[in-house]
Order: sequence, then structure tokens, then C-alpha cells
Amino acid sequence: MFAKNHILLTLSLVVAAVVMPLFGVAQQTAVTPNTKVENRGISVDFRVNSIVIDPAYRNNAKALEQIDSLYNVLMNDSSIEIVAIEFCGTASPEGSAALNHRLSHGRLLALEKIVRDKINIPQEIVTEVDHYIAWDHLISLVENDNTLPMREEVLEILRGDYPTTTDLYGREIDGRITELRKIQGGAVWSTMHKKYFDQMRNAWFIVVTTRKVEPEPVVEPEPTPEPEPEPTVEPIVEPIVEPEPEPIVESERPRPIMNIKTNALEVAGLIANLGFEVKLAQNLSLDVIGHYSPYDYFKFDRKIRVFAIQPEVRYWFGETLIKGHFVGLHVPVSGFNVQLGDKRYQDPNRAIWGVGLSYGYAMPLGKDSNWGVEFTVGLGYMNIVYDVYEGVLNGKYQETKKMNYFGPTRLGIDFSYRINSNKKSNKEKTLGK
Repeated sequence: MFAKNHILLTLSLVVAAVVMPLFGVAQQTAVTPNTKVENRGISVDFRVNSIVIDPAYRNNAKALEQIDSLYNVLMNDSSIEIVAIEFCGTASPEGSAALNHRLSHGRLLALEKIVRDKINIPQEIVTEVDHYIAWDHLISLVENDNTLPMREEVLEILRGDYPTTTDLYGREIDGRITELRKIQGGAVWSTMHKKYFDQMRNAWFIVVTTRKVEPEPVVEPEPTPEPEPEPTVEPIVEPIVEPEPEPIVESERPRPIMNIKTNALEVAGLIANLGFEVKLAQNLSLDVIGHYSPYDYFKFDRKIRVFAIQPEVRYWFGETLIKGHFVGLHVPVSGFNVQLGDKRYQDPNRAIWGVGLSYGYAMPLGKDSNWGVEFTVGLGYMNIVYDVYEGVLNGKYQETKKMNYFGPTRLGIDFSYRINSNKKSNKEKTLGK
């Protein structure tokens, strides 16, 4: 039914844009016994965000065969003359206005090039119609589908007149798109995406030809002569429409800008710590965490006093700051004064430093929760220089030692709280436009 309605819409456009201007020619040839008027229509489909005709996609292989057949007919029959041809292109409505204009016009030109490469067509008989988004076609699809939720509200918006607006990225879009996305929090828009939009990404052409036929031999008049046959019009070829898998459309989600976090393992070891992580780009973030331990551990000769900071740049394979795997490059820097028994170890007014690589995984604590947890482990190198003193009050200096350390440089189970932007990000995983 959808394909049939699509062809009916095409026919109405052809009548308005092609056939009516040639009405005088058609009328004249229709009453001439040796002239026949013929219409042929061929349609091709496009993948999301594409202006390339893929022969393996949907019914395109059959459509390209039909173009070859039309070429063979014109080459082998000199009595056929092309009197008009119209090329059309459309896009589905989920992208920006500028993108959809480029797609619909690009699809039109892609089909026109294939036809012109095979068939010599005078420019003066060519009409190009860039429909951008065929809203009337979408209205007919919705009108013939009684299963669509909120169908009457959808039709009211589609038939309305809404001013052009902008999306979250400042790109111009048709005002109807914004209103449709609001129905049931975007659920109805997602349903429309799956049911209709694959039928709106196409290009087609209608060619009108005349063909001279041999006059019938003159015969003696009969008492009751039979009337001559009326000129016939060949039916338009209706392409077979097959279902197309659609990209998954995510619901609207708050846009994260920062996580505040603490490492539970260090807290358990009585090391106070606090950090933050900010989003730098789509898949990049900067994580900075500070550590401070001013304590004596149960005995006067057991002291672990540390101040450290560890900045890390991360690349996310999932949703940045929210969920998924990530890898990081970190640079630990630390100052310390540690006493264990009769020895005290202190940095010589020069912090130890190093560099390391880490791997981790983060996930939210509950659906739609701003709380989350991440698990991190890292390995790397540290250049360590420290002075050794006697483990007593104002103990004497004994020696300075140096070492190059290779091993774990990060280990954490971090609990975090996410801070989101007030704006929403409307993400879609297919460049489905």
C-alpha cells in the first residue's frame, strides 16, 4: 500500500510539472492513428546520508536493469521519441534543512547522471524537481496507517504551517520536526522513523515518449466498419519496496560536563582524596585527582604523610563520563615524608614523578542516575629520589638514594557524581537523514 501511494504521488507531480505543459502535443498525437504516447517511471533508493546509488541496496539492481532496458528500446526503435523527462529527489526529515537539501539534490543528480550516460536527452525537455522533504508523501503514509500512536495529533502537525527553527547545534530545521519530536517524549518520532523514513530517501524519473506506428492497410469499406483502437498508455513500473533495517535512535539524554569523584581504595587506606573529570571533546576527557595523608598510623614511629596529584587524559570508547571502556595517559607527581620504624624517608625538596598508561571501565549506579562507579588499573614508570634519616625527632641525615620504578602506578575503585548541562543532547546513532 505504501509503495502504491508513493507511485500515485509521483503521478500527480508528473501531471502538474510535465504532462500539463505538453497537453497540446499529447492531445494532438492522441487523435492521430499512427502515434502512441507512453509513460515510463523508474525509482531508486538510497542509504541513510548517501547520494550514491548502491546496486546491492533494496530494489536498485532491478531499477538499473530497467534503465538498461529503456536504453535498448530507444536504441532499437527509431520511431520512439522522448518529448519530456522529469527527475526528482527527496530526503527523509530527520536531518538539518541544509543537509536534506544537499541529499535530495545530490540523489536527483546521481540518477540523472546514470540516465544521461546511457541516453542522449536534450536539455530543453528536462525538468529537475528537488522536493527536499516530500511532506505530502509522509502525510499520505500516516493517513493510511491506523496503527500509529497519536495519529491525529501527528497529522495536525504535518498539515500545519510552522516557522523554520534551529536544533541544538544551531542548524536550521523545519518547525514541524521540532513539534513531532515532542509527542510522547520522542517515542512517536522514533516509530515514524522506523516505519516511514526509508520510503522517503529516493530519486526517480518519469519519461514521456511518443512512438509512430505503421498505419493499417487500406481496405474496402465494410457495411459496419470496426472502430480503430484507442492509443494505449503503458503502466508505470512500480518498484518492489522491501523492508529496510533502521538505525537505533536513542532517547534524549542530559549532556554531562563534569564528574566529582573519590577513590574508595585510598579512603579505606586512610588517604583522603578528591578529584574531578571534565569532558574535553566527544570522546576525550581530563581526569585530575589529588591525594593527601597527614596521619600517624597508630604509632609515633609510623607516619605516612603524602601529597600527590595525578592528571590523566582519557579516550572513551563508550559514552564519555557515563558508561563504557576507556584508556588513559597519566602523569603522577608526589611529595612525601614517610617513617617506618627507625628510618624516615623524605623527598629532597623535589617531587617524584612518572608516566603511565591505564585502562578502566565506568558505569552508572542505576538507570538515569547521576551516581556512578569506575574501575581503573595503570602501569608505568617513576623516577624516585629520596633522602634517608634516622627515625627519631630531628634525626640525622644518612644518605640519598635513587631508583627507577616500573610497575603499578594507578589502582582505583572511584565513586562519582555527574554534573550535567541544562541543555539536552538529542543523539542518534545513524546518520539517519
